[in-house]
Amino acid sequence: MRAARIVVVPLVAALVAPATAFAITNPAPAPAPAGRVYVVRNGDNLETIANRNGTSVSALASANHILNPNLVIIGTKLKIPAAASSSKLPSRLVAHPERLALTPRFDYWAKVYGVPPDLLKGLAWYESGWQNNVVSSTGAVGIGQLEPYTSDFVSRELLMNPKLDPKRVDDNIRMSARFLRFLLDRVGGAPGLALAAYYQGLARTQQGKFFDDTKTYIAGVSAARAHFK
Repeated sequence: MRAARIVVVPLVAALVAPATAFAITNPAPAPAPAGRVYVVRNGDNLETIANRNGTSVSALASANHILNPNLVIIGTKLKIPAAASSSKLPSRLVAHPERLALTPRFDYWAKVYGVPPDLLKGLAWYESGWQNNVVSSTGAVGIGQLEPYTSDFVSRELLMNPKLDPKRVDDNIRMSARFLRFLLDRVGGAPGLALAAYYQGLARTQQGKFFDDTKTYIAGVSAARAHFK
């Protein structure tokens, strides 16, 4: 019988460095917890597991009585708790871990471009429900519902990277964040005006012209934003 393997990976380093495996003998058998479980695989650590399953490292460690969060045993069945921070999140998002797992990418690109994370998340939730396969009747694509001309403007002129593709999840989030930063800069940093410009266009917004459905849009995104504070 082969000895079990363990993975010792610092939480922050796991995304950039491969896991290191060691051998141990006679490990204590992990209990099979009730409810949703995740079986630890080679290269995992608590941070990646928590992000993938919509919870937090501390909640995951507490639910599984893990004393050392840097030590994960391959093959262990981990009980997946509900994240404490999920209480405010939209129930439809909590019910879809694959969408909830996008949270770190929203946080990352929001930080890169200096955009409030809750504003970016709320906008994307109102636009698409964090679904990248959504296409509007006008051809707006993906999580941020970027119109073709908006995608071209952001990729070619703002980011100078024409290879970015709004049909790719991470590229769409990135372009949405960069476009929102552009609009915030043009309207003096006012979130409501930036949302208006995102919806009806910058020129009309700077002229002070607002459609009724623009006002509805701003109210809707603002309400969605509250879920992500």
